Amino acid sequence: MPPALTPPMGPMTFARQLRLGTLTLALLCAGCQSIDYQAFGYPPQPAVERTPRLIAGLNRSTEVIPDAHPPLAAVPYDGSDIWGRLGQGFSLVDDTGVNQRIVRQRDWLLGNPGFLRNASLRASPYLHFIAESLDQRGMPSELALLPIVESAYNPKANSIRDAAGLWQFMAATGRDFNLRQTAWYDGRRDVVASSKAAMDYLTRLHTQFNGDWLLAMAAYNAGEGTVSRAVEANRQRGMPTDYWHLNLPRETQDYVPRLLALSLLVREPETYGVQLNPVANAPYFTSIELTRAVDLSQLAASAGIDEAVLLGLNPAFLRKKTLDGPTHLLVPRDQARQLSASLAKLAPYAAPTAGEALAITTTPLSPSVRLVP
Repeated sequence: MPPALTPPMGPMTFARQLRLGTLTLALLCAGCQSIDYQAFGYPPQPAVERTPRLIAGLNRSTEVIPDAHPPLAAVPYDGSDIWGRLGQGFSLVDDTGVNQRIVRQRDWLLGNPGFLRNASLRASPYLHFIAESLDQRGMPSELALLPIVESAYNPKANSIRDAAGLWQFMAATGRDFNLRQTAWYDGRRDVVASSKAAMDYLTRLHTQFNGDWLLAMAAYNAGEGTVSRAVEANRQRGMPTDYWHLNLPRETQDYVPRLLALSLLVREPETYGVQLNPVANAPYFTSIELTRAVDLSQLAASAGIDEAVLLGLNPAFLRKKTLDGPTHLLVPRDQARQLSASLAKLAPYAAPTAGEALAITTTPLSPSVRLVP
C-alpha cells in the first residue's frame, strides 16, 4: 500500500527540514565514476567525480512551494547556443509546479556543479542532433536532458546492471528496438540508432499512458509493467493516478524530478549560477558511407585527425573495426572531406580468420565506464 502523503508543513518547519536534508544528502550521496573525458580531445579531468546517483526526498509530499530561487527575466535567445534554444521550449515543470521532490534534486545539482558542467561538455557533439530529432517528432525539448540523467551524456557508459549507451538500454530492450549487439558492434552505443530507439520507446509509452509524459518517463526508467500496476493500484483505492501519487521504486520516484530540476537550471542558468559548456546551434557531425570494413585507428592516422574524436562519434564499433553494424561512419562536419579522401586511399582491413573471430566472440569486453545508478 502506498505510504500516506505527508501533511503540508509550515514555512519555518519546511525551511529547517530542507536545510537539514540538504546537509545530510550532501554527506551521503558521494560516489565514484570513471569517465573517458578525453573522448573528444578535451583536457584530462579528475579521475573521481561525485556520482549522478538519484537522491530520494525525505517524504513523498507534492505540495507546491514558493521557489527559493525565483527566475529572473529571461535572457533573449540570440539563436547561437543550443542550450538557450532548448530552454525556450521547456514547459513540463510549469505544468507541474515546483514541489519538494523537484527542489531536492535541484539542490543536489546545485551542490554538485561539476556533474552538470562535465555532462554538458560531453553532450557537445550529440546535443544538436538529439534536439533536432525531438523537434521533428514533436516531442518535449526536456527529453534532450534525459541522457544527462541516464549516462551523464557518455555514449560509452555501462551501468552495473549492464545497461549501455547514452540512453542506457538493457540488452533485451535494445533488441526489441532493433539495436544489434555482437562482439564487434553494440547498437546501444550507436548515437544515431540508440537515439531513434529511445524516442520510439518514449513515444510508445506516451501513447500507452494516455499522453502523460511524466508517466512515460517513469515507465522508461522502471518498466511499463511497474508503472501500469502502480496506476491500477491507485485506481482501485480511489487515489490519484498521476505520477506524483504513485507508489514507485525509490529510483523512479526521483527520476522525473531530476529531469525537471535539470530543466530549471538549463532554462535559467544565470539565475542559479550554473555553468553550461556552450554548444553551437548547428550540426556537429555528418556521415560518410563505407564500401568496405576499415580500421578506425588507421583511418584517423591517415587523415591526420585525433583518433579519440573519431572513436567518440562511433563508440558502437567495439573493437575499432567496422566489421559489423551500419555501413557509414559519423565524422565531424569540418573534417568530412579529408576523412573521405583518406578513406578512398586506405587499404582494405583484413578480416580475422575463423579462429580469431571465435576467440573474439567468446572474450567479453571490459566496460569503459561504470555508473552507479
